[in-house]
Order: sequence, then C-alpha cells, then structure tokens
Amino acid sequence: MTDRQRVAFQGEPGAYSEEASLLSVPGCEPVPLPSLRDVFESVANKHTDLAVVPVENSQAGSIHETYDLLLEYAGKIFIRGEHELRVRHCLLGIQDTELDRINKAYSHPQALAQAANWLRAHNIQPVAYYDTAGAAKLVSELQDPTIAAVASRRAAEVWGLRVLAADIEDNKTNRTRFVIIGRSPVVHTEQPSEEGKTTLVFSTPNKPGALYHALGCFAKNNVNLTKIESRPSRGEGWEYIFYVDCQGWVTDQDLRRALDCLNEQSRWVKVLGSYPKSVDEANMNSGI
Repeated sequence: MTDRQRVAFQGEPGAYSEEASLLSVPGCEPVPLPSLRDVFESVANKHTDLAVVPVENSQAGSIHETYDLLLEYAGKIFIRGEHELRVRHCLLGIQDTELDRINKAYSHPQALAQAANWLRAHNIQPVAYYDTAGAAKLVSELQDPTIAAVASRRAAEVWGLRVLAADIEDNKTNRTRFVIIGRSPVVHTEQPSEEGKTTLVFSTPNKPGALYHALGCFAKNNVNLTKIESRPSRGEGWEYIFYVDCQGWVTDQDLRRALDCLNEQSRWVKVLGSYPKSVDEANMNSGI
C-alpha cells in the first residue's frame, strides 16, 4: 500500500485538471495552484508527488506553456503517463438568473475557443480569465445576474452556481489530453500488454533539409510518429525546436536506433518521458 499522493494541478477546485487528476491517479489528494509554473515547481521541489497538466485539446490545439515548461524542466521532471478527458462545457450563472440575461461569459481562453460558436450564437461576449473554475468562483463572488462562466458541471456544484446550458462546446467530441508528471521516469517492466509512448524534443541545425533528415531517422527505423509540434527557440530569432510523440518505449530496439540517428542529425535531443499509453495506477504509484 502507498500513502495518498498529493497531485498538483493548475486552477481552482472544480477545474478540468482536477477532474483529470482524480481519474488518472485514483485516491489522490488534488492540490490547486495558481499557474502551470507553480505546478512544475511544486513537483520539482517535492511539495507534491505528481502533477497533471494539459498538453493539447482536440479542437483548440496545443497548450504551448506546458510544452515550454516540459523543456525547461527536462531532466528534473518526466512524463509518467497520459489521460484523455472528454470535456463538456456548461454555462454557469448565479441561482437567480436566466440564460437570456447573460451578456458576458468568463473562462480560460482555451475553453472560450472551444465554445466560441455557441457563445456567438447567443450574443454572449467572451472574457478571458485565468481558469475555468476560477471564472466560476468569480461569478459566485460577484453575484451579477448578467455574467456567467464557461466551466464544468462539477464547478457549478463546488461554487454554488446554476447550469444555464449544458454541452455548449462546438465540437461534441471535444477532448483534452493531460500528462502526468513526476520527478523520475517510468521504468518499463517489459509487460507485453503495455503499449509505450515516448515524448522528446530536439533542435536541428539551421540548414536546408535538416528537419527532413531528422524525421527520416524515425521512418527508416519503423517508428511511428503520432505528433510533431514546433516552437520558437529561445536562442536566435527564427529558429525552432521540435516536440515529437512517437509509439514505443525508449528501450525498444527500433526507437533506440532512431534516437541514435537523431542525435547525429540534431544539435541536441532530450527525452521528456517514455510511458504507458493508457494510465496504469501501479506505474503512477512507483518510483516517485
């Protein structure tokens, strides 16, 4: 048996990240923190055991701050797992209001983007806020019948609000992918039933064909890429780094050969985590 784990997330109680924490690390104690940087710091400084952070949404795309922090903390923080959450947005108002009275909706920019068409159709002005559940908290505190929050049904329960409209996301398959991060990498147990996934980041020389040759390392070694994301380098202007998700464990022979090749073609390569595709509580609870 293990002690109850403290799992950091960004936002207020009722946030989608809290929901993802409870689902991906069953029995944990969720710890709300103001910013994603605070979340990474809490794990790095051993104030919490793990953290659950969003990396991408099926409609609004990648959360760039998370990717930047994964690189900044590379070697100190590792991806240990992933969890996909079906995100169902609700419009939340105070108890004594109606939908037709709402003229502004507060929420995180990602959530507002995911419900943009619905808000536009109802003549509701989106207002960016730091967190979905934080927006629900604000509406609860202000008690203004003309404002609402775009947040989860759980946030309505936490902050004593009324659900004025449910499932307002424009894409009814709206999902957010979260990663579970900790201070040590997962040790692959070589269980045949465990399908691996590896996330890494690399930088190429600024010359013609550099990215082509780097990506060719995966193709010629039969490693399937599931995502590639470019971000501006923090060095000279107009240079980029590349984040890659690929199938397999970093210990797999094909992926080892691909990484050897990539090291030859790149300025540098950093593995951010090699982890099971499906969340396994045993893996989450070991090696913290």
